[in-house]
Amino acid sequence: MLLAAPARADDAANRLVALLDYVGGDYKNAVQDGKVVSDSEYTEMKEFSARMVELAAQLNGADKAQFAPGIKAVADAVERKASADDVARAARAAKDQLIAKYGIATAPRRLPTLAAGRTLYKDNCAQCHGETGRGDGPGRASMNPKEPPPANFTDAELMEGLSPFKAFNVASFGVEGTAMPSFAAIADEQRWQAAFYIMSLRFSAAEASDGAALAHRANLPVELTRLETLSTSTDGELAEKLKPLLPHDGDARKVLAYLRRGVLENPQGPSPLLAAATLLKQSLTLYENGQKEQAYQKAAEAYLDAFEQAEAPLFAKDLSFGRALEDQFTKFRNSIRRGDSVSEIRRQYNDLTAGLERADQLLTSKEALNEGYIFVNALFIILREGLEVALILAAMLAMLKRMGATTAMRYIHFGWILAVVAGLVTWVAAQTFLNVSGSHRETMEGFTTLVAAIVLFYVGYWLHTKSEAKKWQAFIHDKVQGALSHNRLLALAGVSFFAAYREAFEVVLFYQALWLQSGSNPRPVLGGFLAGALALCIVVFVLFRVGLRIPIKYFFGAAGLLLYLLALVFAGQGVRTLQATGLFSVTPLPFPPQVSALGIYPTVETLVAQAIVLTALIGTFLWPYRTNLSETKGHPSETVG
Repeated sequence: MLLAAPARADDAANRLVALLDYVGGDYKNAVQDGKVVSDSEYTEMKEFSARMVELAAQLNGADKAQFAPGIKAVADAVERKASADDVARAARAAKDQLIAKYGIATAPRRLPTLAAGRTLYKDNCAQCHGETGRGDGPGRASMNPKEPPPANFTDAELMEGLSPFKAFNVASFGVEGTAMPSFAAIADEQRWQAAFYIMSLRFSAAEASDGAALAHRANLPVELTRLETLSTSTDGELAEKLKPLLPHDGDARKVLAYLRRGVLENPQGPSPLLAAATLLKQSLTLYENGQKEQAYQKAAEAYLDAFEQAEAPLFAKDLSFGRALEDQFTKFRNSIRRGDSVSEIRRQYNDLTAGLERADQLLTSKEALNEGYIFVNALFIILREGLEVALILAAMLAMLKRMGATTAMRYIHFGWILAVVAGLVTWVAAQTFLNVSGSHRETMEGFTTLVAAIVLFYVGYWLHTKSEAKKWQAFIHDKVQGALSHNRLLALAGVSFFAAYREAFEVVLFYQALWLQSGSNPRPVLGGFLAGALALCIVVFVLFRVGLRIPIKYFFGAAGLLLYLLALVFAGQGVRTLQATGLFSVTPLPFPPQVSALGIYPTVETLVAQAIVLTALIGTFLWPYRTNLSETKGHPSETVG
């Protein structure tokens, strides 16, 4: 039976779930119509039942009282040779209770890939089960014990009762009394890869390809393609759900081939969204069971470890929808942290899953990917992401031009060029050397945004103090006749760099996604990029020329106010991004309404960050008046006449 070593309460729960899954699926091979059809199988079922009762006794006191009756009901059903349906029903009920109570993961975080699964299978399983999964590996002859033989993963009868979740549990705990060892030393993700791979072994690539076309025409329910469904359903259960949807004999097998093999062959498919839906479901279940902290963690994982993987291609297709869906994740997490009612959490969960379904349709749709669509998307990516940076750069360049410090303009250009190069280097490193997860990307983006806010505020303050004509003339006399001070040159370069870098990496990711969507025809992507870059240059030129015509006082005041506003927005956005990674705490508030474009989010931390910036901003406006008032009191004669 599954390994029988002493277990902690949480470990006992995991083993119980594995045993219940095993008994619920295999009991039919031991007893049929109240009669034992296989003595060895029935003996195994009785051993498993006894072990389940032992494990139930190892649960915590309150949990023991809650789950022991259900476990004993399964054992009693096996003892009296109840029907397979009765045993399966009792085992499923007890299993579902344990999963909900302990938050046990019944699916991987992301859909495994065929290539990774094949490698892990060959390294760990093929020695006994054979490279093709027929149970004829070279190590079979030296197995101890030799019976039962290794499973044949191409046997239809066996696979009808097997699911990836069941295979994962067997790999995790092994099977005592057989040659099947525990592979608990291998990481969970790797065991999931192998578990999904063995489900694909009885299907050919041609069947999976035909099944993909049939699945598309049949408009399969999204539920059948969810990662949790694929993980916990046996082949027999999936086949039963497919038959009513497909008119011809044999079609169900082909679509099953697509679900078991085809989806694993397409790493650019909807797997991150499926993983997000799975984690959100776990989050909802945990919240319904009163486990708020665990529910929040699962909701954070749904965003960072799953949705983030699909963010770039989704934003490349529909930025406004992608941003709105991203905000829904934030609201869902905040509602959990705030302790909203279960009905409210469930409502938001339903909205999120509906959004994920729409996102899935957007990413898997091929009809919209014509050259015109790709060209327009490529154009607007660079235009919309660059416009914010263009406003800052144009203001800085026009300012230096008005000052007569044209030689210092190269520092502005140096800053944004360096940011573009840094963005490209970061992307290349992320693709080749580094394992940059969603959490790491968010952390990098959050800190960059906060640094940008600080630099923007500093330069905004500097511009504000020079907006009065007398101060401007004094500055010209002291500084501009030579060159700007070293510190201010670095500050200007810093504004240019940080304002551009926070967009550069995201832009690169968007274009990578669009490039993949364009297939073998990259011309519309390149054309759209060049057109967008040209439009952006025109915008910068116009802003630059307009800036030169505005009186100095108003120009510097407007430029300073723009930088102040951006610093305020960046402060809120930076803290909110770091909240998603767990580096900042989250204290939700019922107000104000969320306005992402202004960096306003209903949490104490984001509002405190913006309040600090706003207080400093008010101080920069009041301080000159305080200074003038002090000077007036000290020299009253200057106010006479």
